[in-house]
Amino acid sequence: MEVIESLKFHEKNEMDSWYDLSEKESRKFLKELVKYTNKNPTEIEQYCINTIPSEYSSLSIIYEALSEYSNRWNSILLNEIKRVVTLAKNNSIKPEVLDILTDIETEDIYSKDEEIYIEILNFLTTNLELNNNPKFNIELLEVIDWFLIDLDEDDDINESENWFKAIEVLAINGDSIVKSKAQKVVNSNEFEKSLPTTSFMDRLKSLFK
Repeated sequence: MEVIESLKFHEKNEMDSWYDLSEKESRKFLKELVKYTNKNPTEIEQYCINTIPSEYSSLSIIYEALSEYSNRWNSILLNEIKRVVTLAKNNSIKPEVLDILTDIETEDIYSKDEEIYIEILNFLTTNLELNNNPKFNIELLEVIDWFLIDLDEDDDINESENWFKAIEVLAINGDSIVKSKAQKVVNSNEFEKSLPTTSFMDRLKSLFK
């Protein structure tokens, strides 16, 4: 069965057959998908665009394959992150569907393409807004928490301060349930390494004691 046809098959039966595969079988297909993408990137991009994200979507197979077994197609993943987040923000899909983005292997992108990693976090955090649907903010915070990793000490990523300022706004001024989630994201990540000084983190953490 051709790669695209296989993806359509898994999409139609809501991934039931995919979850029944052995680890060896699924890994084999993921690698085949990468090889197919290398030769037919436009087809894979178009398949993604034409597929409405859902809780059990074949898009998760593409996200896993292109992030874990390749370093060539992070631009496709970035476009997909933007597309899925925008769909959820505009209420075209349920906020819970944002969870599909956690099938993207974050550390692999950071280690292979720091510029794309920064662009991803810039996009995700700038979409945190007080007037958003609270459920959207909560689900987006979950995705951001997944994408945030310990940055290498020798990496000077100044953008990270803006990421945490965006989270701080919700942690201080958000609805109670959003505020609680934002506080958990702060407490579960070590931000001191990526910030110019510790005063910002000391101030932020003191608010939650």
